[in-house]
Amino acid sequence: MQTLRRQARGYALQMLYQAELDPGADAPARERTWLGPRPSKKARAFATELVEATLAHRDDLDVVLTAVLEQWKLSRLSVLVRNILRLAAAELLVIATEPPAAIIDEAVELTRTFMDEDSARFVNSVLDRVRRESLPPPPQAARSS
Repeated sequence: MQTLRRQARGYALQMLYQAELDPGADAPARERTWLGPRPSKKARAFATELVEATLAHRDDLDVVLTAVLEQWKLSRLSVLVRNILRLAAAELLVIATEPPAAIIDEAVELTRTFMDEDSARFVNSVLDRVRRESLPPPPQAARSS
């Protein structure tokens, strides 16, 4: 059984994939995603939040991702991998309601579901670089004197 948030990320990826293939698609067109499945209201709300954050910040997310890609161009990645990276980057940098490690793990699992192990390792390494280079370091534990 998938967790609510994992299920929502899968739906969000489907909507982002559709948006990339049909840039003229508007929000009502993306709503067709909900015609078949019957996710909970919470899953649907989280998926919508992810999509809106990703699309609203897509240019900035692409700049961050491009900066950490070594010997790769974002445009040369598969549509799925590119959108998994954008989705996770939006969750890391814009939404930021879960620990970065959990967000990265979920993106890796999403990649395994739709792609392969090599792609999952690639996504893990890119998102780890985003985490290291774009997020503030965690606060240090207070030292006792």
